[in-house]
Amino acid sequence: MNKSLTVSMLNEYINNLISSDDVLESLDVEGEISNCTIHYSGHIYFSIKDEKCSIRCVMFSGSTKKLKFKPEDGIKVTVYGYLSFYEKTGQCQIVVSEMVESGSGDLFIKFERLKKKLAEEGLFDLQRKKPLPYLPETIGVITSSTGAVLQDIKNILSSRFPNYGLILYPATVQGIEAHKTIIEGLSYFNTNMNVEVIIIARGGGSVEDLWPFNEEELAYAIYSSRIPVISAIGHETDFTIADFVADARAATPTAAAQMVIPEKQQLVRNINSKKDSLEVSYIKLLKYLMDKVQNLSQRPVMKRPEEYTNILSMNLDNITGRFFTFSKLYLDNISHKLNTASNKINAMNPFAVLSRGYSITTDEMGNVIKDSNNIKKDEMILTTLYSGSIRSVVEKAVGNEE
Repeated sequence: MNKSLTVSMLNEYINNLISSDDVLESLDVEGEISNCTIHYSGHIYFSIKDEKCSIRCVMFSGSTKKLKFKPEDGIKVTVYGYLSFYEKTGQCQIVVSEMVESGSGDLFIKFERLKKKLAEEGLFDLQRKKPLPYLPETIGVITSSTGAVLQDIKNILSSRFPNYGLILYPATVQGIEAHKTIIEGLSYFNTNMNVEVIIIARGGGSVEDLWPFNEEELAYAIYSSRIPVISAIGHETDFTIADFVADARAATPTAAAQMVIPEKQQLVRNINSKKDSLEVSYIKLLKYLMDKVQNLSQRPVMKRPEEYTNILSMNLDNITGRFFTFSKLYLDNISHKLNTASNKINAMNPFAVLSRGYSITTDEMGNVIKDSNNIKKDEMILTTLYSGSIRSVVEKAVGNEE
C-alpha cells in the first residue's frame, strides 16, 4: 500500500500542476461579478459566476488603474489573467491583469495586439514624431461636415486667431468603412500640400463607435504623412491607435484647436511687452553712448588736438635719435672687433712673415725642415720665399756648433 500524503504534500503537488499548465497561465473568462469588495489599498476582491459555478478573483491596485468602469455586483465582464493556488488554504483564484465589460472583450484583445505590433515596428517612437508648426497659415481638418466637432473647432480658432485659414476634408467618422474616408483625407492633404498641420477629430462614443480610429490601415497612413497630424478623438479618457501614431494627441477636438494655434491677443501682448523692453534698452544704450562722447569731449586732447600730436612728434624724434645713437655705437663696436680679429689673422699669416725676408724650406715630401741634421747630402730641398721658390741640392748640412 502506498504511503499516505500529507496535506502540505498534496497542496504542493496541486500547485505544481497548476503553475505548469499553459492554459491556466493565460486565461480569459466570462462571468458575472459577485461579492465585490474594493479595498482601501486599491485591490479589488470579487467572484465571477455563471448559472452553475463561481470562482474567486483578485485584481491588484497596479492593474485596477487601467479599468474604464467601476466593478459592481451583477456586471457581466471578461477577465484576463492566470490561475493562482494558495497552498496554505488550498484555495484557487484568478489573478486578474485586465477586465472589460462583456461585449467589448474581443475588441479589447484586438486593440492590445495591434498596439503591441505597431509599437514593435516603431510607429509610436517619439524620435520620429514631427514638430507642430508654431503659427500655421492654413489648418487641415478631417471630420464630419455636419457634426458639432467642426463648429467647436471653428469657434475656438476664431476666438484665438480670427484670421486663421482652414480647409475641411469631410469624412465619415463612424461605421465599418469610416477609416477609409479618413485615409482619403490624409492622402488629399499630402498630395496637395496645401496645409501645414492636420487635425483628425471626432467626439466621444463607445468602443465600437471609435473603432475606425483603431484600424491598422489608418495607423500606417498617419505614420506616412509628411504633414504633422494631431489626433483629437473622443474624450480625455478615450485612447485609440491613431492617438499613439499621431505626432500629437489632443484630449478633445477643442483642445486640438487650442494646441494648433496660439491666442492672437496674447501674441500682441507679448510683442508689445518685448517692444517696450527694447525701447527701454535702446534708451539706456543711447544715454550710455552720449555720456561716453561727453566724457571724451572733456579730455584735453579733444580741446587742443595739435598739442597731442606735437607731443607724439617729440617722442618720435627722441626715439629716432636714440635709435641712431645706439645703432652707431653698435656698428663701431662691431668694426673694432673686426679690425682686431683681422690684425690677429695677419700676424699669424706665414706670408706676412715671408714678406719680411724670411723663407720656409721643405723636403721632397713637403715636410718643413727645422733642423739641418734632418737632411742629407744630395737631398733635394725646396725653399719658399715671399715671391717664388728655389729648388736646391744639399752639398753639405752644417749643424749648430757648440
